Amino acid sequence: MARDLEYPGADGIPDWDSLYRARGDEVAHHRPVFTGDVFANVTVQSIGETKVKDVIVLQHPCALRSNGVDLHPRLIVAELRKHAIIPVEGWTGHAGKMPLPSLHPMVTSGKRNQAGFFDELYLVGSRDLELDKRIASLSQTGVNLLLQRWVNHNSRAVIPTFDYQAVSSPAYEEADIIEEWCEERIDAGIDLREATVEVLKWLREDAGTGVTRQRLLENPQSRSTVRRQMRAALRAFS
Repeated sequence: MARDLEYPGADGIPDWDSLYRARGDEVAHHRPVFTGDVFANVTVQSIGETKVKDVIVLQHPCALRSNGVDLHPRLIVAELRKHAIIPVEGWTGHAGKMPLPSLHPMVTSGKRNQAGFFDELYLVGSRDLELDKRIASLSQTGVNLLLQRWVNHNSRAVIPTFDYQAVSSPAYEEADIIEEWCEERIDAGIDLREATVEVLKWLREDAGTGVTRQRLLENPQSRSTVRRQMRAALRAFS
């Protein structure tokens, strides 16, 4: 049975804001780089030259890092350019891009609405993805829609977003925990890398059940338990 590409919203009514976790000043610099993150003015590499572009990160979070902390030396990104809002009925016909309506909600010009173009791909060095250049991060809904459109562009298969939810939500939950942990520890005077190494070590420890906390995040029923343990571990530092 053929499926249409999904859109943010329901019953034919779009909900563009549901694409985003944070935009502009809302973006936390200590959150780990994740699928769908948008960066401004990044130096990217194409054949024989370098350019400066606004870009969106395409790869699944598990493909971004070799050890959970350090990004791979080269990552795949798509160019971001201004683009008219695509109505709900037009999402299927624009499968070669990821629309980002109201990416810049405070802007009234055409730059307010953007799209990532899957036929304008570049490599970016991990050192060039400076966290203070990140201008938006996607919600879980936004990440799932991006993965659906990116895979469809490359394969013409339409995989339901609930399948992407199953494989991306543990990593998304982990990123939330890392962000919260790092925020607390940076306020205590610990630098970002040290705090990230610290929380990943904690996540990879046995939670007392013979299973690591990282593995427990794969089960939605166990995530509240991991969060309670995280809050207790952070209190123990004070």
